[in-house]
Amino acid sequence: MPRRRELLFCVAFAGLAAPAATQGTGQQFRPELGIYVQQGELIRIEFIAFASGNQNTNDWQGHFAGYIEIALKPVLRRSLSEQPDVYRNKYLTMRAGYRRDTSLTSGQSISGNIGILELTSRYQLPGQFVISDRNRGDFRFIQGQAFSPRYRNRLRLERDLKRGWFACTPYVEDEIFFDTRYGRWTPNVYALGVQIPAGRHVVYETYYKRQNSSRSHPPHLYIVGFKWNLYF
Repeated sequence: MPRRRELLFCVAFAGLAAPAATQGTGQQFRPELGIYVQQGELIRIEFIAFASGNQNTNDWQGHFAGYIEIALKPVLRRSLSEQPDVYRNKYLTMRAGYRRDTSLTSGQSISGNIGILELTSRYQLPGQFVISDRNRGDFRFIQGQAFSPRYRNRLRLERDLKRGWFACTPYVEDEIFFDTRYGRWTPNVYALGVQIPAGRHVVYETYYKRQNSSRSHPPHLYIVGFKWNLYF
């Protein structure tokens, strides 16, 4: 019975996003693709692209990024260590990259260029839970605005679950932003999601996020996303 409950838990997480997104006035849909190319044991190259669509105006924004990630220290292996994303087993990782934001439609989306630096640490908790703490700096050059760095901190709690051939990793997270344009902490984004391995090199992920911001209109944004992660 415990294993069966774990399986039902994974399925429930996978289906939570769709009904939640119907609430509220600000709604966004995000299809996403991540490609990860391993270069030895400690270095990999990453390409991530996603589109964010405003369901009210049908405007679409494209986001295209490239990263180099370095694992600095291994950590104890976890129950699903055979997953394609071997970096989930590292205690400390560092990532540097560049992202380009641009409009995909004729709407009023703002384009920009962003330099990114990240440092993520992971800790094993009792009960096979893992908590990760990501610190990130965005160095933003936004169209029509002055240079504006931004600090982001994200805490994520996750746990690997497995039932026979089926495995998944549900997670919850909360991320806060300090925006130097306004000199305040905004926005705050919290999320729940699930990652499901779909082969030796593929992980499917779906998530639901809510963004609260004192500087946005509307102040609350509901986001439903899905992502395919490909590992080579």
